[in-house]
Amino acid sequence: LYGEDHESVAPVLGNMAAVLKDQGKGAEALAMQQKALDIKRRTLGSDSDDFVASLLNLGAANRGQGMLDEALARFEEGLGIVRRIHPERSVLEGKFLEHIGQVYSKQDRYEDAVAWHRKAHRMYRKTVG
Repeated sequence: LYGEDHESVAPVLGNMAAVLKDQGKGAEALAMQQKALDIKRRTLGSDSDDFVASLLNLGAANRGQGMLDEALARFEEGLGIVRRIHPERSVLEGKFLEHIGQVYSKQDRYEDAVAWHRKAHRMYRKTVG
């Protein structure tokens, strides 16, 4: 793939999304994150750490825009992929667990939030000590 669909375009789109977010242009940033994710899905496939990291970024952007159901769906999708491609467990799994806990906190589901943060804490202890 060449041009706008080349895999090297996706990180640039992610960087532009970060700047747009900093400028308060959340909707534009979200669209840019989605485009970066789509490129990575086409070029790298969905079973790659780069793709999963983009899912994490898009979920965080959704959460930042108050789109909590969409954020949760992205985080759950990413968690499933990470568990499949890293059955030995990874720090990335901990990040998804943590982000799911953050969504539950924003939804005022505090008991669920604490449970997910505990899972993240256990995962970090297993993977980084």
